[in-house]
Amino acid sequence: MFHPTFRQLKYLVSVSKCLHFGKAAKECFVSQSTLSSGIQELEKLLNVKLVERTKRKVFLTPLGEKIADKAKYINIEMNDVLDLAKSAQEHMFGETRLGVIPTIAPYILPRLMPKIRKEYTSISLKLVEDQTANILNMLYSGSLDLALIARPYKVENLHIELIKKDFFHVALPTDSPLAETKKKSLNNKDISNSNMLLLDEGHCLRDHALQACSKEAKQKIDAFKATSLLTLVQMVANNSGITLLPDLVINSELLKTNKIKILNYENNQNYREIAVCWRISTPRSKDFLKFAEFLKKNI
Repeated sequence: MFHPTFRQLKYLVSVSKCLHFGKAAKECFVSQSTLSSGIQELEKLLNVKLVERTKRKVFLTPLGEKIADKAKYINIEMNDVLDLAKSAQEHMFGETRLGVIPTIAPYILPRLMPKIRKEYTSISLKLVEDQTANILNMLYSGSLDLALIARPYKVENLHIELIKKDFFHVALPTDSPLAETKKKSLNNKDISNSNMLLLDEGHCLRDHALQACSKEAKQKIDAFKATSLLTLVQMVANNSGITLLPDLVINSELLKTNKIKILNYENNQNYREIAVCWRISTPRSKDFLKFAEFLKKNI
């Protein structure tokens, strides 16, 4: 009897986690048809049904769940074998999978990627953009090697390297009464009567902004929840309210508009931490520490 391939087991693990063929394919860096064919080949090889698909839902059979649980450990061990080989190289080498959250990726990757390609000529960098919880789940399962996230955020069994403090600023319409102030930094009292706009649930930047706000400011949070920072900025520009934005966004192309004024917030007392993390068990820690130092110099 032929044995399942590592790739087939990897596809099964991703489907068991995502319960969605499109998302699982994205996680595995393959097309949906390739992933679907791999699952079908695995089922044919084992002569059992592992996954059931309806028009509305994807779920594993009871036997499929048991095999997927076993495959998770195989997936992690096999990734460690590959990482061990890569760690023997003098420089970062081979495929490296980096997860980045949406409130970081668009604001650093356009200028960071050319520098990475110049510095690390021997790696094939695969990028995944997703929310923090999903990125960390992929990291824990071995589907990612590194994750670039924003803290505070609860993590376990990961090595974390702080890259930079990302200070919050107040973004407000140019015709807002607050825009006429001569103060360089606004405090919670200043913004407590303003309509506060934030991202939708699931984005850690929303949680970080809420932690920075006072009780009074939280009470003025608008019911509208933006799905992206671009939408948030457009809402502010259209005089729908104010918001808190971090340095990375302030210094990006996103804010090239004359309809928004940026002021410091709480004298730079509130910030999120940009950090890169990886599994403690990885044999590539030495390489990743050097990569973290590279990020500190270039972000």
